[in-house]
Amino acid sequence: MNIAMILTNGFDPDPRVYKEAKSLRKLGHKITILCWDREGTYIDKPEEDLDGIHIVRFFGNAEYGTGYKQIFKFLNFKEDVYKYLKDKDFQALHCHDFDGLFIGYNINKRLKLKLTYDEHDLFYMYFYNRKGLLNKIIYHFIILLERHMVKKADTHIVVTPKMKEAYKKISKNIYIVNNAPYKSLFNHIEKTSDNLLRIGFIGSVRYYDEIKALIDAAQKYDKAVKVIICGWGIYAEQLAGYSKKFSNVEIKGAYNISELEELYKNIDITYAFYPGDTATISMPNKFYESIITETPIIANKVTEFGHEVWKNNFGYGIEGKNLKEEIEHIIEKLLKDPAEKNSIIENMRKAKNNYFWESNESKLNAIYTICNS
Repeated sequence: MNIAMILTNGFDPDPRVYKEAKSLRKLGHKITILCWDREGTYIDKPEEDLDGIHIVRFFGNAEYGTGYKQIFKFLNFKEDVYKYLKDKDFQALHCHDFDGLFIGYNINKRLKLKLTYDEHDLFYMYFYNRKGLLNKIIYHFIILLERHMVKKADTHIVVTPKMKEAYKKISKNIYIVNNAPYKSLFNHIEKTSDNLLRIGFIGSVRYYDEIKALIDAAQKYDKAVKVIICGWGIYAEQLAGYSKKFSNVEIKGAYNISELEELYKNIDITYAFYPGDTATISMPNKFYESIITETPIIANKVTEFGHEVWKNNFGYGIEGKNLKEEIEHIIEKLLKDPAEKNSIIENMRKAKNNYFWESNESKLNAIYTICNS
């Protein structure tokens, strides 16, 4: 099939989207990714080809994190996508996340293509705990709108078992496609040696207070612990500014997926504490990456991800009621007893073969068999 993916970031590349596109190419489909580079990061690459995937970028002069101000630019992107697609021979729309579904659902009223909703996380949860009547109204509106649009989708992709459970009465055909990495991505996982305990955050820097708590907790053991922040996001610059006064914090900035193996080789512990109100139901990339690279995890126990970490003894599931102190307690245990970390690593080693991307390809094949019927 000729499949158009709709993505509301600049694809730099988005790891999950990239893996799905590559697998669908492997299965014989033609893939074009239509993406919104709202900050103009790739203004010199409006179109490019990567591993047989055609990438088309639209630019809108909008900034991440500016909220409601982006609405008109977003609607312009919707029309740009429609104009691109209307005279071309596409057979399916693959819509990433709620905002991608909104675009795909609306333009598909005119295009009449097969429609797949690929839900990476629960978008409405971003408004769940925000103050103000307007945010409460938006929260409930998004839930109602999503339910309406999901019923019109031919297939629905989710990331975790709990997400599937939440939608089983609404979606027509629902599949779990998890965030596991390729087997080939991590060939040499032996950690580099260092006298310090290295705690790393690898991913999108979207949460200020949670990462700041890690930085602050590490100062109690500043001669024995190093914090490494890898990635970019709306709080990256603010955290970089805050960290300048600490000698044991390293801000690496954005990275390419090809650098992941090297990044994990240079950290001993993965820090992945997300707020429970935005990530209650999710299994992020770093869950799988950390297991495969045998890197114990610190996570929020009230989230699906953190519960799995705690249940399988892949690290530490903490509640975050007093986050800085909880992190300090974990650091103290790791510094006093090296066997603590080794026990967790052994659990990961035994389980890691169950956590590779390749197991998803049969599901993607089934999804587009349905779409082609």
